[in-house]
Amino acid sequence: MPNSLSQKQTGVICAFGAFILWGIFPIYFKFVDYIAPLEMLCHRIVWSVFLLLMLLCFSRGFNEIKEIFKNPRTVILLFVTGSLIASNWLVYIYAVANNMIAEASLGYFINPLVNIILGILFLREKTTPLEKTAIGIAFFAIMLEIIKLGSVPYIALFLALSFGVYGLIRKMMRVSSFGGLFVETSLVAPLSLGYLVYLGFSHRLSFSFDSTVWLVMLSGPVTVIPLLLFTAAASRIRLGTIGFIQYLSPTLTFSLAILVYNEPLSMSRIVTFALIWLSLIFVIADSFMQKQKRKTG
Repeated sequence: MPNSLSQKQTGVICAFGAFILWGIFPIYFKFVDYIAPLEMLCHRIVWSVFLLLMLLCFSRGFNEIKEIFKNPRTVILLFVTGSLIASNWLVYIYAVANNMIAEASLGYFINPLVNIILGILFLREKTTPLEKTAIGIAFFAIMLEIIKLGSVPYIALFLALSFGVYGLIRKMMRVSSFGGLFVETSLVAPLSLGYLVYLGFSHRLSFSFDSTVWLVMLSGPVTVIPLLLFTAAASRIRLGTIGFIQYLSPTLTFSLAILVYNEPLSMSRIVTFALIWLSLIFVIADSFMQKQKRKTG
């Protein structure tokens, strides 16, 4: 029993660590917002691959990598997921650099609802009345924002959809989180490295190899460490528990946008967030009710 309790405690700590780090991502990307978003994305990919490669050397996990590359279908799918997560990172970096952090947080509040919809469409998962109500409220919130503000929240919708589709494809693949991340980032790394080399030769790099280069190199650990913590948490505690903790991340991001970076918050946007939060309350309540049913059933 003590060992089991220790495992659970470790898992909860790792989950909180992962979602807190993801939640305060804007702080790091604000420090490097003098670097163009596409260039910053390329640095993030290249330095992530470099760090993952070092970790692979220590963990001797090359056997899984070899097995992955023996399967062309898996490699193609991982190139697709690598492209999806890279586009997600690019839009997030762009949002932070252009003072759209609140809208980025909205995307990750919407993401769990997108996951439910994707589960219905592609995995034939059944939905409960509360989940259908939550989806309806979220759809109404987005439509209201479009009508009131006269524009589509492209950043939020793209972040939610790209990460949702990324998670869907990875869910259907039999590869580990670590091995999958290494291969998918490695597949898009040559393009990233090539672009950085091109910028270097054309004297268009946004940074120089001076005392601030460590900030750019830090993009590797910033990317990899939260994922490793998340993987450690997922192997120790229930996904349902992780599902509750995950809302910490967009909550912290939203708080930073409003309290630290003083982003404007119109009444229409407040209503949108309020409705999305209401829909998430329905999802959380439904998850709790289903858990109670399983216990009593």
